[in-house]
Amino acid sequence: MDSNIKNSIKARYNSFSYSYELSDEYKKRIDQLFSEINEFGKTCTDVADFETKFATSDLNKKYMDLFMEVGQKCKPNVFDSNENPEDNEVIKSIIDEASSEAKYQSESILQPARRKMRAEVDSKLRDTPLGKVEQVSNLHYLFKRFKKNKNKENEE
Repeated sequence: MDSNIKNSIKARYNSFSYSYELSDEYKKRIDQLFSEINEFGKTCTDVADFETKFATSDLNKKYMDLFMEVGQKCKPNVFDSNENPEDNEVIKSIIDEASSEAKYQSESILQPARRKMRAEVDSKLRDTPLGKVEQVSNLHYLFKRFKKNKNKENEE
């Protein structure tokens, strides 16, 4: 499995233990779910493929449902950096993983949306009078270049 897919899965897995004090029952359920997610990850070519397919899969719904349930039933972890300096590393790790995941998710959602929006805007502009003028102008420019190239060929 691709190492980026492994990291993405690991970040999701760690979000449970970093965020909540888990009972043995929840640890077992989380491990079962992530066993399925790991198998799913093996079928993907890269992290983009994984994230795209995972977002629309039943496994994502199971993950979200379980996370919501754990959030309602389990006590949140409280980190005190004054009491235990190692907590600073855990907190930093959580923030880094969340930031990285948020950045990736936002880019993977925004890029296709931007492309689609740009194509729609271009299409609508072509149908306006200004768009027609631009098309005629572009054709005029192409014919002008074509004529200039033909004249050069004839001179040679």
